[in-house]
This record gives sequence, C-alpha cells and structure tokens, in this order.
Amino acid sequence: MKIHNVALTAAALALALPTAASAKNITLKYLTAWDKRYIGTPLIAYDYGKMVEKASNGRIKFKFSGPEVIKSKQQFQPTASGVFDLNLSVAPYYFGTTGVPMAFFAMPPSTEIWREKGYWQFSDKEMQRFGLKMISHVLGGTTSMFHVMLKEPLANTIKPLAGKKIRANAFYGPIVKPLGGSMVNLNGGQIYSALQRGVVDGAAWPVVGAINFKWYEVAKYMMRPRFSVSPYTVTMNLNKFNKMSKEDQKLLLDAGRKLEQKVPALFDAATDEEIAKLKKLGVKETTLAPAVGKDMIDGFVKGIWNLAMAGNKKTAGRVMELYELAKSQGDAPDSLK
Repeated sequence: MKIHNVALTAAALALALPTAASAKNITLKYLTAWDKRYIGTPLIAYDYGKMVEKASNGRIKFKFSGPEVIKSKQQFQPTASGVFDLNLSVAPYYFGTTGVPMAFFAMPPSTEIWREKGYWQFSDKEMQRFGLKMISHVLGGTTSMFHVMLKEPLANTIKPLAGKKIRANAFYGPIVKPLGGSMVNLNGGQIYSALQRGVVDGAAWPVVGAINFKWYEVAKYMMRPRFSVSPYTVTMNLNKFNKMSKEDQKLLLDAGRKLEQKVPALFDAATDEEIAKLKKLGVKETTLAPAVGKDMIDGFVKGIWNLAMAGNKKTAGRVMELYELAKSQGDAPDSLK
C-alpha cells in the first residue's frame, strides 16, 4: 500500500511540474525586416516577444536584430539555416525563394477566413519546404494600407506616372507599371535621400511610415485611392521549433494566433492617424481620375495572382494550386486574364 501511495504521489507531481525541456530558460534570436521606425516592428515583433515572455513567466526571452545586421531581402536564408530563430518579414522580400505567400496580397483581408478555409495551413506547409515553421500571419489592417507618396501631383491622364521613377518592389508592379511608372528597388532607410536627390519621384509604401521616416519633408503628395492589405509573416526555424517541448510549441503558436487577432485593428487606427498627421504637415491628396482608379483597383488582384505565378517559376504550380483552392471557395477571380 505504501509503495502504491508513493507511486501515486510521484505521478501527481510529474503532472503538476513542468518537464525539464519546457522548464529551461530560452533566448530566441528574432530578426526583423525593419527597424523600430516602422510600425510593424513594435506592433508585431516586439509585442509578440512581450506576449511570449509573459506567458512563459519570463522563461522565454528574445534578442532582436534588424536590417542593420542583415538586409531585409536577405533574411530568409539565415533564419531557415538557423543563424536566427525567428523572422518578421513580408512576401516580396523572399519572392525569389517562393511565390506562394505573395498570393495572399490578392486574397480577403481576414485571418479568420485564411484559417477556416485552409489558406494558413497551405502557407505553413509551403514554409516547411524551406525549413521554416509558420508562427503567425498578421494582417496590417482590414482596409487599404498602401499608397504612393509623390513629389508632384498626378497628371489627369490614363498614365499619370509616365516618366516617373517610383521606389517599389515586385508587389507594387501591378500598381506602378499600368500607370506608366518605372520601379527602383530601395530599402526603407534609403528612400528619404533618394527622394531628396531626385533619384526617385515617389515611393510606394504602407501609409504608416512616412512620418517616422520624415518623407513628408521631401514628398508633399499622396496618391489616391489607397490599395491592398499586407500579410506579414512571422516564421521560425523549423529545426528549432521541433526541438522545443510540445508545451512551448503550443505557447508560441497560441501567441501567434492572438497576435493575428489583435494587430489588424491597431494598424487601421495607425493608418487613420498617420493620414491626419500628414495632412497637418502639409501633405495633400492627389487623386487618379475615377475610371483610372477603378481600373487600378480591379487589375490589382489579378496582377498579384499573375505575379505570384510568373515571378517564381519553381513555385508557380503551388501558387496555381492555391488559386484553384481560393477560387473554389469564392476568394479568387474566375479568370486571371
């Protein structure tokens, strides 16, 4: 009887106490595509760190690094290889590796829809092909969050950006090119001097960022209408994730889920506030002719799907697979022509 009681007590203690694997202190190296001047870094990366640290009672901590250590467009591989443990980024920065996440720009701005209809899981499977685990897909709002800041107002033509050089990456191509502009790919930290020196005539970027980067000093116009919502990706080195305890894996994923639910409304509020501040600083709205604006918005979704397929031939088949899944559920156009 005594032996039986001792065994029961030991079993109870084993259930009550954390395992050695889940109890040890952990410091995770978190690499961000932007520094703290861009709102996505504190709202997503830093807040995620705080959430996880609190949920783990301080046992899991983070060491943050940014583009000053590794350039934004070069961060995918160091995370996949384990030099860093986590990465906050966005699809255009690793488009050369996979085009699948790029397609999310063309899909409904709702993480709930992504999870309910299998898109989140599709993206997670894609990331795991490259040694990464999807932790969170965070939407930068629920309304249009991108625009183009310009040094001069738009001309009232069907090609109002003709002859103008616009800071942009592949994501902005379906906006800039049909309007006649040419693209120059620059990191966020290079945009101010490029505008100031006339290297570019405008910059495509999320609405939030112009004030912290002080672009309003060198670009006094903002193009309307705005467009799209960004799905930011928080990924983790797959080997690192798999070596963590089941409890810690769940903790990290649960925090990622909470992040998805919390952040979009914060981005919406920040976008509205940024626009109000820019207007007070003398930045004026310059609007496309109604028909041109409608064509721009209508063409954007198809343009992004086509870009996701054409821009990376190696993953085009999987983008098409995602497109067919989305189309079957009413979340993609019936035709991409």
